[in-house]
Amino acid sequence: MMKQLITAVVLLGYCLQAFAIDETESLRQRSQQKAQYTNLSLDLSGKGGNSETENFEFGLYHSRRHEQHFGFIMATREYATSFDVESANNAFVHLRYNYYFAEHDSIEVFAQTNEDNFRSLESRKLVGLSYRHEITQAQAWGVGLFTEHEDYLVQNKAQTFEQVRLNLYWVYAKQISPTSFIANTFYYQPNVETTSDFRAYNKLSIKTAITDRLYMSFGLLAEHDSRPVLDIEKTDYSYNAGFEFEF
Repeated sequence: MMKQLITAVVLLGYCLQAFAIDETESLRQRSQQKAQYTNLSLDLSGKGGNSETENFEFGLYHSRRHEQHFGFIMATREYATSFDVESANNAFVHLRYNYYFAEHDSIEVFAQTNEDNFRSLESRKLVGLSYRHEITQAQAWGVGLFTEHEDYLVQNKAQTFEQVRLNLYWVYAKQISPTSFIANTFYYQPNVETTSDFRAYNKLSIKTAITDRLYMSFGLLAEHDSRPVLDIEKTDYSYNAGFEFEF
């Protein structure tokens, strides 16, 4: 199983080049009790006339479960322009493996690579280890550590950062009606050497079934970086609407 997932990561890395952080937990909550699960998402939007904008976002999630072993890969790609000027260009790949040593407890190993050209992030690579506890079928929390390496290009000058961060998360994902699901994921990631340097992330998502496999989705995202590299706002808000296909 893990050999197939690693191969998929390599192939996606060649296809999409490097990979903006995105949440994985809402999809994981829906998939981790299934032997195999795949989710594809696509968001397209645009305007013409007074506003010339185009936005494209594609996502792929695939997981496998066998007895005490669970693993998944997730990848996204987003590109947007406004009056032919690039306004978004980011992508990421996330790989995770869990070993369940008890019914509701597991050790997880994860790796991620991503880039965000609009924020001058040339490359971000991280690897980490966490303990995960599933409170109920709908809720889980985790605590762990990860080390990351970041390369920025700011005004044609390269900047490199290496740090170790604490990784705390909480997720709630529940079916609220026969055709609707709601999920909320929260991450808090302080630098272990300077806790005033932290990143926080919260995403609320809702999806409604159109058919047995096709869903309409809506997401609201808030991201905070206490020490951004560029002279930009510390907190970003965004929303998206689109479609998801599961099989």
